Amino acid sequence: MCTNVWLLERPVVINRIGDEVDYGCRADDQTRLNANGEYTYVVGTEAQRARIEKVPGVTFLPFSLDNPRMPHAIMLRNMVVDPGFKEAIQNVPEDGNWESAAEVMGSYYPRITTCTVKSLIANGPDNCA
Repeated sequence: MCTNVWLLERPVVINRIGDEVDYGCRADDQTRLNANGEYTYVVGTEAQRARIEKVPGVTFLPFSLDNPRMPHAIMLRNMVVDPGFKEAIQNVPEDGNWESAAEVMGSYYPRITTCTVKSLIANGPDNCA
C-alpha cells in the first residue's frame, strides 16, 4: 500500500526524517495484522505516527512532509497475482462500477473510513467513528 502526492506523475511520498527516509509504501511483510489476519492502514501526519503505531493491528502510512496540503492518493499495488486467485483486481470488470469490484473481490475489497486519531485510539479501527 502506498501514499502518493496527487500530482501529474503521482510520486510516492518520500519523507526525510533526520537520517531516516520513509518511502510512503508498506509491503506485505511490513503490514501488521489483527487477530483475524486482516489489515488496516491509517494515513496520518508524522506528528500522529507514534500514537497511530501504538494501535494493535494498524499500519501507519505517512502524508508528505514536503507537500502536506496537496491531495494524496492511496494506491494498493497488486503485484504478481496467482492466476488461481479469483478475487484479484485483474478479474474485476472494467465498467467503472464499485459494486462490480466489491462483488469480485469479496472480503479483499478495500473499505475506507475517516475518523480522528482520538477515536481510533479509543475505539480501535473496526469501531472508528
